Amino acid sequence: MTAFERRFSRYANRIVPSAIRGLATMPKAADCVSFGPGEPDSTLFPVAEIRDSLARILSKPETARAALQYGASEGDPALRDRISAYMRAKGVQCDRHNILLTNGAQQALDLVAELLVEPGATVLVQTPTYPGALQVFAAHGARMRELEAARAGTHDRPALIYAMSNFHNPTGATLSLAQRRELVALAGELDTILVEDDPYEMLRYEGEALPPLLAVDTEARSIEDARTIYLGTFSKAVVPGFRVGWLVAPRAVVAKLALMKQSEDLQAGTLAQACLLDLFDSILDTHAGRLRDAYRIRRDTMLAALQSELGNRASWIVPQGGLFIWLNLEAHLDMHALLSRAAEVGVTYVPGSAFQPDGQGAAALRLSFSAAPLDRMQDGVRRLAQVLGDSAPGADRG
Repeated sequence: MTAFERRFSRYANRIVPSAIRGLATMPKAADCVSFGPGEPDSTLFPVAEIRDSLARILSKPETARAALQYGASEGDPALRDRISAYMRAKGVQCDRHNILLTNGAQQALDLVAELLVEPGATVLVQTPTYPGALQVFAAHGARMRELEAARAGTHDRPALIYAMSNFHNPTGATLSLAQRRELVALAGELDTILVEDDPYEMLRYEGEALPPLLAVDTEARSIEDARTIYLGTFSKAVVPGFRVGWLVAPRAVVAKLALMKQSEDLQAGTLAQACLLDLFDSILDTHAGRLRDAYRIRRDTMLAALQSELGNRASWIVPQGGLFIWLNLEAHLDMHALLSRAAEVGVTYVPGSAFQPDGQGAAALRLSFSAAPLDRMQDGVRRLAQVLGDSAPGADRG
């Protein structure tokens, strides 16, 4: 252990590596089909629109100077106005003072954890759940418990409940309106805060859009009395490279988080905010629709491949949106142990254990259909089926 390592803080030593980002450095076949990272398809990025937007912004001295200068820690007021109007259309009665712009929804989640989670505190999570959230809560010293256990009865007050209501990462599930009401009620019963992470909400392929948890929470009261915090992002519906997300909460919460953000990075990128404001209408009216059309085809192609290759050996739900399909497999399988073998064969995925706070879930995995080439989807699923077949009890492994 080096002199530096001996001096790492407890916070630094609690941070665990990302199983998803680790896929990038894993040895794999040259023609590997990657179903691992939940990345948007870069061929669908609105490159021309962004280029034209930046040209408009930078061609005028006033807008260029503003876009290249420091800005408010809360974010551009005009962009916050547009986001608040967008949220009002979803049933959340808010204004710009309820909006904080962040460096992606990941920073918003970390800020909320800094605000609410002391070391040793309990955080309730859906299981399985997003590994990036598990990273954040573990780094802050939280004890993570299954949300389902709290529904069965608990006497301790958790610091917060973390939940995805739409196209859950990794399962793809969407909460019904009744389930949303139950979750909001549970937060009240436990006297805790509900953190709603909604990164895929613009990527709905079918079914009726349901109100966010924050909208349910504020049906009969002001947002200033809410106990729900909403997290959104432009990373999936525009480009992740902008690193702009947003948070919706009572004014007092936004003010405190903005102060905390000042000590981290001062503000989200001003130029990216200016570009998003310029493109806001076209994002909602045109670009998001193109993404939905493209990803719906990818989802359906993967589902068809799964049915033909693994129809009697795995189970899954059909996600109404988002980027993921979750496979529950035969109980004897350990998909973490099989990952290196799969990479050699030429397919990658994220093992189910990466989505569990206790490392369970060995016989499950997450597939992302967003970035894999459409014409290689069937081949990738066939390779996965080969790995599973080679691992079956009694299989001849040569």
